[in-house]
Amino acid sequence: MFIFSLIIKLNTMKKLIILFAIMIFAGVGFTQTATVEGTSATLKKQLSENYVAFKMPQEVTKETVGKSAGYYTDYFTVDFNAQTKVARINILDQEIQERRVITRFLLSTGVRTVNFEGKDYTIMEFYGNFLAE
Repeated sequence: MFIFSLIIKLNTMKKLIILFAIMIFAGVGFTQTATVEGTSATLKKQLSENYVAFKMPQEVTKETVGKSAGYYTDYFTVDFNAQTKVARINILDQEIQERRVITRFLLSTGVRTVNFEGKDYTIMEFYGNFLAE
């Protein structure tokens, strides 16, 4: 009887470990990445003109962008092209807070990383390297 209960416990543990591993791999596989086109010079030019453009992941919808952008109207507006998936963030003032709030907007749309110049950055790395003054 003892061996039988031990086998059942081991099978249950094995199933739980496999399920946990599948969940982790699935979560990593669905990380959504936005892309900023161009070079550092292009991005600096955009920022000097009070905007930055992100090509959003295919999963992001116009409704998602609209809902998320609605929370940040004191800082910026967002023009989103559903065909090209480009979100143009029009910064209202050249204050550091406006640029920092862009990170919240990206997170609220499901974006977790930003690809720029062929390299993936976490949102905070992208902010620290390219958006913060």
